[in-house]
Amino acid sequence: MKLPLGSRRRSAAGLALVAAVVVLVLAAAWLSGLLFTDTARPAASGSVLGRFQAADPHPRTLDGVYTYRTRGGESLDVLGGKRHRYPATTTITVVEVPCGIRLRWDALAGRSTTWTLCTGSGSIELRTLDQVHTFFGRTDRTRYACGPQAGGRFRCRSQHGGEAGLVSAAGYVDLDVGGVRERALRLHMTAAVSGGDRGTETVDWWLEPRTALPLELTVSSRTSRAEPLIGRAHYREDATLRLVSTTPER
Repeated sequence: MKLPLGSRRRSAAGLALVAAVVVLVLAAAWLSGLLFTDTARPAASGSVLGRFQAADPHPRTLDGVYTYRTRGGESLDVLGGKRHRYPATTTITVVEVPCGIRLRWDALAGRSTTWTLCTGSGSIELRTLDQVHTFFGRTDRTRYACGPQAGGRFRCRSQHGGEAGLVSAAGYVDLDVGGVRERALRLHMTAAVSGGDRGTETVDWWLEPRTALPLELTVSSRTSRAEPLIGRAHYREDATLRLVSTTPER
């Protein structure tokens, strides 16, 4: 049986409306699932230490898992917004590498930053930067590789874009670490993020001058990225870390 033209048009419009409703229902269910699966668990110190021991069975003098008193957190402004508060203590795993030192900060399970700092020729250079973030059950990893540096300026590339900035020395200070007075070199690192990611990142380091072991650091990030169906997601992070003891776990 043939339908009149007007009926066919109404039927097509009805099918389109039903399809749109189904899509909206599925999207709402998916977003609701994401909202209820976001968890922020502390990184278990036992698992961090176990990972270090498995990867570094013959640790050098500096190698180990160091504990830091920590304040701060991170947030994302999409899907109603979500904030993760960092625990009172977090860890940085230190491993000596041929050019200097590799530092992995575990703030949460699913939230870490790894820096490779090269310390030759009386300078400190950022060689690699690896950031992991987890929100709503989704883990995102951004890896930067940095090129040769001069005058403290660095330029790095990732799968999402680039990061360019400057590392400058801000003098020496004395810090109390576990009741012991330690001399520290302060470095100020600023970077502009471009490409798929946009924004700024700042790290202030207070490093033991001979080894580059972080005695204290502050991290600040204001970045964003365009996400499908969601729009531009804005990420914010502020954290302060202070070393508890210069004797690590191994």
